Amino acid sequence: MKRKDLFREGFKSVFQFTFNKADEISEAIKEVWEEETDPNPKKQPKGKQTLNSKHSKQKENPKPTPVRKLKTRMFQTLSLPPGASSDFFSLCTGCNECIFSCPYAVLFPVTATDSQNSFPHFDPNAKACHLCSDWPCINACPEEALIPYEMSDNTPNFGKAKLLKDFCINQKTGETTCNACFVTCPIEKTVKFKGNLPVFSQSNCTGCGLCVETCPSFPKAIQIKLIQN
Repeated sequence: MKRKDLFREGFKSVFQFTFNKADEISEAIKEVWEEETDPNPKKQPKGKQTLNSKHSKQKENPKPTPVRKLKTRMFQTLSLPPGASSDFFSLCTGCNECIFSCPYAVLFPVTATDSQNSFPHFDPNAKACHLCSDWPCINACPEEALIPYEMSDNTPNFGKAKLLKDFCINQKTGETTCNACFVTCPIEKTVKFKGNLPVFSQSNCTGCGLCVETCPSFPKAIQIKLIQN
């Protein structure tokens, strides 16, 4: 056999194999297409589901992703800015003026889960509201979504401080080794000591988070339990 004929036969066998496989693939695609378009599809026997039937079953019963659940729990730990009105989410435009005006960079925008709008929040267990006397965040709001406090009002009520005594330095030493929460609290008569452990007045506490921020323990020995908005 001549070299030219040898190459011709070789290429012929290769292409023939490719054509045969292409025919098999075409037939498989045709079967799948007929199943998809058939108004009376045949029931699949138990234990023998096609790839398409499994895929469609997964679509019918979608499972929520763990990330979404984590986000939901995370948002429950956030509080609205001082002076937030009852119509806050209707009035706030997400202009971020209150965020820019905060001298302690406490506020940050959070995108709502059901829209593309973002609203200012803060986390008193991460960074505290300093309860500024002139309320720059409230004064910066152009839409009255944050309402100034009246002179008769007390300070905001974000939540209440709770002692986690197992992490408290005083619990470990058995003495009043630390009084950082007492010194830092801006509201008089909010932090008292019972023995060597701090006690937080539920009527005076604003939940600002300053006691959490200054607590030297790790994990923190104080936690702000927020009032849900």
